[in-house]
Amino acid sequence: MNATDRADAIVSGRLRAAAGREPLPGPAVGETAAELAASIAAGSVHAQRFEAEIAAAVRGTALALEAARPHPQDLWAAAAAAHEDPSVWFEQAVLLGHPTHPLARSRGELSDDEIRAYAPEHGARFDLGVYRVPLFLTNVGWGTQSDDPPILPVHPWQARRRGLSDPEQVWKAAAPLMSLRTVSVGVLHVKMAIDLQLTSAVRHVSAAAAMNGEKIGQRLSRPAKDFGIRLLPEYTAAMHVQTDGVRDTGLAAILRPAPHLLGHPRAVPLAALAEPDPATGRPIAAALAGDNLDEWWAAFVAVALAPVRLFEATGVALEAHGQNTLASFTGDRPTSLVYRDFGGVRVPKTGWPALQGDIQTDDADERLRKLTAALFPTTLTAIVDALAVWTGTDPGRWWRTVATALADIGGDASAHLLKAPWATKATTAMRLADNPTDDIWVAVDNPLASV
Repeated sequence: MNATDRADAIVSGRLRAAAGREPLPGPAVGETAAELAASIAAGSVHAQRFEAEIAAAVRGTALALEAARPHPQDLWAAAAAAHEDPSVWFEQAVLLGHPTHPLARSRGELSDDEIRAYAPEHGARFDLGVYRVPLFLTNVGWGTQSDDPPILPVHPWQARRRGLSDPEQVWKAAAPLMSLRTVSVGVLHVKMAIDLQLTSAVRHVSAAAAMNGEKIGQRLSRPAKDFGIRLLPEYTAAMHVQTDGVRDTGLAAILRPAPHLLGHPRAVPLAALAEPDPATGRPIAAALAGDNLDEWWAAFVAVALAPVRLFEATGVALEAHGQNTLASFTGDRPTSLVYRDFGGVRVPKTGWPALQGDIQTDDADERLRKLTAALFPTTLTAIVDALAVWTGTDPGRWWRTVATALADIGGDASAHLLKAPWATKATTAMRLADNPTDDIWVAVDNPLASV
């Protein structure tokens, strides 16, 4: 089967799975992704757009499959050699992206050549220009040594689109991370705005994201550390302000330290742990575990459930999905978490200072839903499924360890996670809704309830 046929089968499988759990306009009828998309979207005023998005997802998935390379024997050595930031290799090892989203490898307006030049699954490296921008909004002093306007890193695709030229300086060997618009330049991770729809949304940097990060990081870093979670602080954030005072969320950036700068030289995104070797099928988790997979899994589960312990103690829900959350290793053993990006965090209103946007709510169920959807039906499920396939075992073998660990944590949230159906985003239905970035939630079976 060639890459295009394999890609079509992958996207088709995601569409059929979505049809089994989400409220969609039509049934899933057909063999190809195009046929399924047309059937699912039948009668929707957004059908034409959705069908084009699915076609783009098949194209991007095929390009990712063509880029697949066998994993090296020594993953840590390969990571150290690949980039100044050792996390880059693992970020770029993830070929197919989000395990359930139908548009996991759609790349908006990018051409095939631009996808290869800028997408992480293609091992991209490029020069990142830093430009003078005359009007600025910052959360802290962005830093300038003169009366000149501050400088702003801008993705090269975005710079061309916005007519920027002659950068003030250039940061070499920028490497895109899993989110594509966030890159590592060695000691810094730079999250930038880009006028591209990647999965569900055009990836600008909202004023809330730019302004909230420092406050949340300062308030949450101590309790998170108590539960084995290192938050990547947001050093600075900045946004262009147009001459009429309108905030330009398409020219904005947030800077964070790379994990190794804060003492985490072996940081692996949780999504990468489920990634199979294209040559052997062995997931990265099994490669790192070696001959002690059961012991490794128990250690990993204790680390991965740290956001649940944090929630039980503080009511704060991290959006701890496979892209935002990294396991930090000591040797080959996971020992803590690294967490980044506060845009999806949900915190109480009571006892917290006012923050911008919609991240504050005193509804504990709403906060728990955000945590559940990010960590359980996608991230942990992907890793469990990968280990079960690799070892030829029943997934229940791996879920039992999770259930035991949750029971040991105790508390209302843990009890809910053990027995109640899990909430997950209906990402396909959302693409066919009038407001496609508004969350639609559905319930899925909880495998912990039966182990």
